[in-house]
Amino acid sequence: MSSRSKSSATQVRSRERRVAALAGAVALALALTACGGGGGSGNDGKDGAGNAGASAAAKSGGKLTMLAVQDSAALDPFRVPSVALADEPRMAALYDPLFFIDPKTHQVTPHLGESLSTADNGATWTMKLRPGVRFSDGTPLDAAAIKLNYDTHANPAARSVHIAVAMGIKTEVVDPLTVKLMPTAAPNPNLDRAIATELTYIMAPSAIAKGPEKYGAEPVGAGPFVLKSWTRGSEQVLERNPDYWQKDKGLPKLDQLTFRSVPDIKQQYNTVKSGQADLFISSDGMVLEQAKNELNLAKFETDGGQIVQFNLRKAPFDDVRARRALTLALDPADIPKTLNNGYTPAKSFFTASGQFADPAVSQAPQDKAEAQRLFDQLAAEGKKVDFSYLVPQNPSSVAVAEFMQSRLKEFRNVSMRIEPVEIGQYTVKYAIQRDYQAVLTQIWAVDPEPMLYGYWYSQSPFNLSGWNNPDADAALNAGRASTDPNVRKQAYSRLQQALVSDVPLWAYAESVTGVVSNGKVAGIEHYNAGNIFMDRLGLKQ
Repeated sequence: MSSRSKSSATQVRSRERRVAALAGAVALALALTACGGGGGSGNDGKDGAGNAGASAAAKSGGKLTMLAVQDSAALDPFRVPSVALADEPRMAALYDPLFFIDPKTHQVTPHLGESLSTADNGATWTMKLRPGVRFSDGTPLDAAAIKLNYDTHANPAARSVHIAVAMGIKTEVVDPLTVKLMPTAAPNPNLDRAIATELTYIMAPSAIAKGPEKYGAEPVGAGPFVLKSWTRGSEQVLERNPDYWQKDKGLPKLDQLTFRSVPDIKQQYNTVKSGQADLFISSDGMVLEQAKNELNLAKFETDGGQIVQFNLRKAPFDDVRARRALTLALDPADIPKTLNNGYTPAKSFFTASGQFADPAVSQAPQDKAEAQRLFDQLAAEGKKVDFSYLVPQNPSSVAVAEFMQSRLKEFRNVSMRIEPVEIGQYTVKYAIQRDYQAVLTQIWAVDPEPMLYGYWYSQSPFNLSGWNNPDADAALNAGRASTDPNVRKQAYSRLQQALVSDVPLWAYAESVTGVVSNGKVAGIEHYNAGNIFMDRLGLKQ
């Protein structure tokens, strides 16, 4: 190859990496600002109103209407983030997961797939598929379909929001029901978790062949439902897939499932309460608290939650003293006490009840005297903590920002401006331009892998905060390199210590989400980051 050809090829690969990073960053911003859930179930088998739990088995037949905060931009698995309160329930209905993380066992569990295993500590993986599974158009869900989907995810032209995972995997068809997966950078013993959360929904090759304009509007999957009609901006009506792979088990339970767009969370609540719809997923603390008393609530918790993310590449928060001063000036418990918004105050990014929480490691409690000392010290050096706080333009986000602003006014030498913007502009400023000093983010992490590695590893192209901490990198690498629960717990304990020491963020509310429903709904069963299986959702017996 000539030097000119090599240079051209290098430029193409560099451009592809930039496109991939851009697509992943946009996906990250959308995921961080959507309302989602995940992790370990907090549902005790009873609904909030004290009735028999909505997790009880459903009867066959009937219709339900589920509310969503917005209409879909597309219904393909490439452009839809894995966010339970956005479009992921539609993915579950149309496609079904290949594999999922079981919130009870925290293990990757097969669904459409039959097994996913490694015999060499993550250097290669073998995916086995169930025989006889077909897409709703009658074509087989086979190894060639898996390879085509993963290759499409990895193609920058597809603008997949899951490209970060897909680009790190090479696939090979072994036989019609077997796919060989090879991580390209290094062995990954936890690749199955990335597959289960990022690459779990599979589209029929016949649909992919039609191109993005068609396949986004005409989805073909192997899920329990097929799209019957789509009134843009209003609703999508799905009907039972007559050739569903679990039809012999009496699944799906429902004859019809409708997704209706209702952007306002209070209107969603009132619509379900009045019987005009049946269920929705929410992470709004006030709504969940109200539902616990008046309707039915299947609650779900995970790591993450509501977070102030600092930009460590820009003043004033490139100085750890500024980050520490801000967090010491504020008290997470003061937010729900003052705003009555139902938030559970956070003491760490890792939820106290979670499998990786280290009770010995927590964020520093409020210390106003120390906060003022740091503010004064920085001001004396010409580094006054003067910053803008970027938030999505919605009432609850703005209310918390205004609360923080009011509390900071009690201190000298600190000034905070609130910058509320619509979600499109937010995404551009945060994920593409990285033009912010501090920003509201929301994270729901069913497992640290692969999400936290992408967010915080110093060399990750999706590290939007610029956090570069050798101790954090070592912890993230150790957590990725082992499947031993004790080793992983120790690794993520070290990560928590780095978070507390370096203060790249401040978590003020734990991650809690829930399915709010009326008295008709049964069969609610969570998986992954708070999504629910649609095959078993239905009406009470």
